[in-house]
Amino acid sequence: MNEKQPSKNETRKETEQLDNNIDEEKKKLESLRKAGDIAKKVKKYIKPKIKVGSTALEIISDAEKKIEELGGLCAFPVNLSINNIAAHYTSPIKDDGLKIKENDIIKLDLGVHIEGYIVDTAFTINFNKSKELENIITATDTALEAAKMMVKPGVNTREIGKKIESIIKGFNFRPIKELGGHQIERWLLHGTKKVPELGSQGGDEMEEGDVFAIEIFSSTGIGSVHSTNSCYIYSLNPFAGRVPLRRKSSKRILGFINRNYKSLPFAERWLADEFQIGVAFGLQELIKQGKIETHYVLSEESNAFVAQSEQTFLVTENGYEQLT
Repeated sequence: MNEKQPSKNETRKETEQLDNNIDEEKKKLESLRKAGDIAKKVKKYIKPKIKVGSTALEIISDAEKKIEELGGLCAFPVNLSINNIAAHYTSPIKDDGLKIKENDIIKLDLGVHIEGYIVDTAFTINFNKSKELENIITATDTALEAAKMMVKPGVNTREIGKKIESIIKGFNFRPIKELGGHQIERWLLHGTKKVPELGSQGGDEMEEGDVFAIEIFSSTGIGSVHSTNSCYIYSLNPFAGRVPLRRKSSKRILGFINRNYKSLPFAERWLADEFQIGVAFGLQELIKQGKIETHYVLSEESNAFVAQSEQTFLVTENGYEQLT
């Protein structure tokens, strides 16, 4: 029996599709590597500026400006989380005057994107001389080094979670169960696949071409975070349909978010740079109508200290490429 041969048009379309896929993969790799290079330079630049007496706003603004100076864009507002605050703190629309003090532990988390291709990285600086805390950064760094050596196609991230949990607990700290690593997709900081902090939390299979941020926390507290009443970071809800908006400011802000951030997180103070008035009321309406999601500051128990280490990796045929 003779099989039907593809027409010239079908063959041409298949060839064009293949070429498009190759071009897209090349663009992805170039963009991720450029974003990663920028992230490395920003970390090197900003670390010496994190010192006792510095304000959070100075450090955060400096890091965000440096990302743009080097040709990238912020994938999310730079986070600077102190002591028991684990994540999602960035300077509010009105400077709260937060300063670094003696005995503080500082986590700085930054993301860079090039046309929606994102890298995510974080580090910790410890000004606390307590004996209890002398290995808290070593714990996260050691767990991250061990975790990255496991990255390759076919690995289930649950196995990585087991390794992370074992190492953090081996240093007599606790991993934070609600937080952890995550797949990164284009324009999507937290993709569908997760890298858990605990071996009991399930996992997903790594595949060639996946991008993962392996993000590790060690805590002197209970190993759990809760939402505070403070929120300075927001993002567009991609699942919200059209909704009625009464305020002109809400409509203008929504259009600006769509054009500039798409689904990526943004800071309230970024909007204030663009809009002189109406930001607070506009955001309130967008949140009420479900168009905007809130990302509240996350805290461990009040007397706890938390450290964080994070790097972004591309899963390759035989292992990984570290991007940050």
